Amino acid sequence: MVSLAAMTGLGLCAGCGGSNSESAHDAAAGPDASKNVDSGSGGDADADTGADTGADIGTNVDTGTDADTLAPSVGWTVDETTVGLAPLGLVCNKLPVYTGPSEIPAGSLISGKRFTGNVSLHQGNITIEKSCFQPTSAGQGMPIASTTNYNVPPYPSAKGKVIIRDSEFDGTLLTDEIAAYATGFIGIADLQRNYVHHFGSGLALMNTGTQLDALVEHNYVTDMLGWGNPATTGNHSDSFTIRDFTDAARPNRVAIIRNNRFDCDSPNATGAFFIQAWAGRIDNVTIQGNLLEGAGYNLVLESNNHGYSNVSATDNRFTPTGWGAAYHDGGEGWTVWQDNYRYDPTKPDGKGVPVSG
Repeated sequence: MVSLAAMTGLGLCAGCGGSNSESAHDAAAGPDASKNVDSGSGGDADADTGADTGADIGTNVDTGTDADTLAPSVGWTVDETTVGLAPLGLVCNKLPVYTGPSEIPAGSLISGKRFTGNVSLHQGNITIEKSCFQPTSAGQGMPIASTTNYNVPPYPSAKGKVIIRDSEFDGTLLTDEIAAYATGFIGIADLQRNYVHHFGSGLALMNTGTQLDALVEHNYVTDMLGWGNPATTGNHSDSFTIRDFTDAARPNRVAIIRNNRFDCDSPNATGAFFIQAWAGRIDNVTIQGNLLEGAGYNLVLESNNHGYSNVSATDNRFTPTGWGAAYHDGGEGWTVWQDNYRYDPTKPDGKGVPVSG
């Protein structure tokens, strides 16, 4: 059975100036994907089945604050104090531990909980808010949260909408090696106002199915970790990546990625925002108002195995410290590339030198 790392291919960089041009070597990092995604759940999988699935969950720690009113406007105003738990007055390690099933049932609304192991969201119709994903152990190469059913080939995607908002993904309780081979989230979801840190990769749209839209906004992803030699069996790091998102079954399907701060400062960095049609075709992606930082490339668009169409980037800011700000490889290139600049905090609206795609 193919490993999850081989299935995801996170960090592949087929055209990155020869520095990380090897193919899916990440397969060596992961376990057999047929293993239960609930590994490392600290016993939660068998405890209190059916608990934590009602609308009243977490009201004991819910501050009642309207998180929408606290959200910053553009990616270069985002930091750890403006998204996640902090603006709500919540702290990860003070939240009560989630004790429900690690395969979360459809229809669940979970608020104000701390998840200590991997969770599966593939049933869909799930909202998680004001919570913290802080695993104390995790299967090597496995995502901390995912909408893929890894137990049933051909590994179907979520059955309905998943929303994760105003939450934190914290890898600091894992060993650096385990955290470096982990990704905070993989799948299809609306991801809003989350703080993601200390994993090898942050957020990934992959195995996204054919029907659901995606909204990714006001997230801060930072402190990505590296382990080993990225040219051999070491990990590759992306703060955010899209590996498939097809409109073949639904032409008006869209992925909107706006007003995020993606910082990939890992020594094994591939890039802050990596669009690569590795697992399937990618269509109808709008990228706007993001701050993209760190090593590797800040923004990449690659045709790879399956191709892409209608991918637009407008009003983004870049702070490259590695190979460069942006590039595309293969395919038609950017449908729209407009008002993209190196970030300069001394300039109005952070508009430094223009960036070409």
